[in-house]
Amino acid sequence: MTSGGTVRALVGNREFRGMWIGSTVSTVGDQLAAVALSLLVFERTQSAAWTALTWSLTLFPPLISGPLLGWLADRFPRRTVMVWCAWLQAALVGLMAIPGAPLWLMIVLLVVVLMISSPFLAAQEASLPHVLPDKRYDDGVALFGTSVDVAQMVGLAAAGFLVTNTSANVALAIDAATFVWVAVLVQLSVKHRPAADPRGTKRDPEGPKGAFTLLVTEPRLRSLMGMRLLAGLAMVPEGLAVPLAASLDAVWAVGLILAIEPAANVLGVAVLFRVVRDPAKRERLIGPLAILSLAPLVMFALNPNLTWTIALLVIAGMAGAYHTPARSAWMRILPDAYRGRAYGIGRAALRSSQGGGMALAGVVAHSIGSVTATIAGAGGIGLLLATQATVAWRRARTRNDPKAVAI
Repeated sequence: MTSGGTVRALVGNREFRGMWIGSTVSTVGDQLAAVALSLLVFERTQSAAWTALTWSLTLFPPLISGPLLGWLADRFPRRTVMVWCAWLQAALVGLMAIPGAPLWLMIVLLVVVLMISSPFLAAQEASLPHVLPDKRYDDGVALFGTSVDVAQMVGLAAAGFLVTNTSANVALAIDAATFVWVAVLVQLSVKHRPAADPRGTKRDPEGPKGAFTLLVTEPRLRSLMGMRLLAGLAMVPEGLAVPLAASLDAVWAVGLILAIEPAANVLGVAVLFRVVRDPAKRERLIGPLAILSLAPLVMFALNPNLTWTIALLVIAGMAGAYHTPARSAWMRILPDAYRGRAYGIGRAALRSSQGGGMALAGVVAHSIGSVTATIAGAGGIGLLLATQATVAWRRARTRNDPKAVAI
């Protein structure tokens, strides 16, 4: 991702190291649990519909809990929020791991665990600007992001092997253990800091609405959010991976198509941070890279073969590296007292754009009878929106001096 010296400096930071290791290990555990529970549901019900519903449940709770529970990361000390959330998740997943637990109870517990993840992630994200010096912050965000991508791929790859050779309950127990690991690491490594916006100090009766107003009225935050929400269009090929592979007479390539986006993104972040060392220069590249992440999709109008399909998706995925500097710039601009709530709202919006974009693409592809035309259309619309957001981002940056924004 970055130079060896930068990585050593980041890992040498006790607080960052604790959160980074905990987050990476927990991500692997979450993938094990998701696959294990899906297989367990199928084993007990023999229903593809119930299995798919269980998997889809992993997407929806954060849409609600993000805006509703993100305020916890502002109202209470963030280390306390992370530790309590991790212990609660460990206990709930531990209950899921008990052999013979009723299926309905396991599904309810899964929803609660996923909802609790929102304040944890909000507290973790809002803590990074305090944990890292300003010159290391962007690198830390990049290492966090790429590590999560790699951990997701490793976790999914290991899940099938582990569950097949042991049991779903073992995989769930391992996931519970990762949450215990996170709680202990955060407690021992992260410093206690007072709440950013304790109740009675900076009253905000509107709660999430106040943070939402800030996000849509501050020009830099609004344009950055707009570019991040383009992920809903950029991920259309992933949502149509099965029919796309079928149209290429290469159903075997479904897994390859699904793996390209996260793998190419990791590579893109590595190249971006190695070639462009100056955070200010990376911020100037956010817009052009956002445009480049969608431009290759327009070429699907030419019905490319499998080789060209892979090449186009790799280019688009690597350009998607713009999300990393956009994420760090967005958090840097936010006032500290709003970071938890804003992160919850932003995460819910990003998840909605991704899920909604893929679902809508499926409907369109079915209606017009062409997968490649649907992908090309998503790319064309995305290009227009990316160009508009890029102009807005440049205009907003020229009106504000980023160095004047306090972390």
